[in-house]
Amino acid sequence: MYIAGFLCYGELPYLPAMMIQPIPIILAIINCMLLPLTTTLAEDGLYLGIGINSIQNTKARVLIPAFFFAIQHSFIPTLFDFQYVLYRFLSFLPLTIVICYLYRKKCNPVPIMAGHFVINIATVVQIVMTSASPEFFKMMSSM
Repeated sequence: MYIAGFLCYGELPYLPAMMIQPIPIILAIINCMLLPLTTTLAEDGLYLGIGINSIQNTKARVLIPAFFFAIQHSFIPTLFDFQYVLYRFLSFLPLTIVICYLYRKKCNPVPIMAGHFVINIATVVQIVMTSASPEFFKMMSSM
């Protein structure tokens, strides 16, 4: 991500402010319940299970799913700004290539899915912490 930020914005590290914006707390709580499980199953199942397992060419079976895995993350959050989309794509492409390569070698999605799940948990915790007011935390601590 640091290299992608430097290439696209000339800053090291590049920390886009729009990535840490609050949302309504009810949506953040719903997100906690849905995002970790659904994205882990959907993304890893699609890109690893279907993408890698259905392509015969050894290089293409890693690069094509990795490309689409990275391009999907280019639109989170959705901003119609080419520079930002390129930054997100370049940030994720090396990781998605490694993930797809490891899956092709080992054919075991469980470690990849577990890691993805943990990253998604960290993401939803960050979203709740950013979105919650101090009153929300007081209410939760009194429960």
